[in-house]
Amino acid sequence: MPRTVLAVLGIAGLVGLGFLAYTYVPGRHADSVAAPPQAPRPVPVRVAAVVRDTVRLQAVATGDVWPAARVDVFAQVAGRLQEIRVEVGDRVRAGQLLARLADAELRAKVARAAAEVEALQAEWAKMQAGARPEELAQAQSRVQHAQAELANAERLLARTRALVARGMGTAQELEAATLAVTRARTAYEVAQRELQLLRAGARPEERQALQARLRAAQAALRLAQTELAHTRITAPLDGVVSHRYVDPGAYVTDRVALLTLVQMDTVRVRVPIGERDLAQVRPGLAAQVRVDAYPQEVFVGVVERLSPTLDPATRSATVEIVVPNPEQRLKPGMFARVALTLAERRDALVVPPQALVPDGEGVAVFVVEDGVARRRRIRIGLQSEQQVEVLDTLAPGTLVVTAGQQRLEDRTPVVVVQEGA
Repeated sequence: MPRTVLAVLGIAGLVGLGFLAYTYVPGRHADSVAAPPQAPRPVPVRVAAVVRDTVRLQAVATGDVWPAARVDVFAQVAGRLQEIRVEVGDRVRAGQLLARLADAELRAKVARAAAEVEALQAEWAKMQAGARPEELAQAQSRVQHAQAELANAERLLARTRALVARGMGTAQELEAATLAVTRARTAYEVAQRELQLLRAGARPEERQALQARLRAAQAALRLAQTELAHTRITAPLDGVVSHRYVDPGAYVTDRVALLTLVQMDTVRVRVPIGERDLAQVRPGLAAQVRVDAYPQEVFVGVVERLSPTLDPATRSATVEIVVPNPEQRLKPGMFARVALTLAERRDALVVPPQALVPDGEGVAVFVVEDGVARRRRIRIGLQSEQQVEVLDTLAPGTLVVTAGQQRLEDRTPVVVVQEGA
């Protein structure tokens, strides 16, 4: 056998003997089998203390800011816009002059209607007063004159008849005398009737007709005066000019809006509230309103009214909240976030929502006592996003686990890595 092979076999044998000698060192194997089990490591958790605080049940919704009132201002008569006195952003008072229309034609119309009324009033006054003494005297004189003319005509007719009877007159003369009597008698009767009318005054139907004409003329005058007044366009309410649509010189009608006014000292926020919370919403309920323009501020409002019906698509009803806005910082059209306080409990025992551990029979928490987590089932009341009311007798200051519960069982050792209030 070659020397190289013998040398390799000798080295292998020495290594094997050394391994056997190490393996069978007295006492080594027995010590490794008899070592006691190590204690489980504590589970790191975060905790918070049970405290007494006010817990509020809130419904949160988003909506839009609306003005308390919005009015489009129209001209009530057609005409040429002569001037407009306000600009967008101007604050106006109710009754303030905003614009004027050209009014020359309407002024002439008023003057004509006034003259018609005056004429009819004079005629009515004359009818009421009756005939003047000189008119009666003139009428009596006309009656006497007509009576004398009739007497003369009758005497002439008598003479003419006598002459015709004696053959001294003609038939034509008799006919002319007869016609003259007829005319004289008619004139006498007319004069008598005129005298009677002057003495009796106007008939009832004549009075009624004149009164009707006078009332119609007075109504026409009032209409003309109203149209003239409508050439002055005034503000219907206190507010701010939000839009202006026309300029002087434009021809406007009662269908063309000139301006838009909004009332902003109070604004309204309209938000949808779901069916689940709607039963607890009522007029007078306090509301907290936030807008992106003032992220650190809370505007306090009050629920004024609720929609009587729900939107079938969203199963929600519109709730309108009134918010005082004396400085007009809230602008119509802003996006608003609203929190309605549906219920409130003062001096309640509260824990963070993260401490709750649902189980098949209710809700539990892990309480940390002497480095051990103990599972304790509790009853809860009002819940908000930050707090949950505990109805059981958890003492204030008790530490409850808020993070790490998924690794816990009853009596699991724990180590607190962070403690919250």
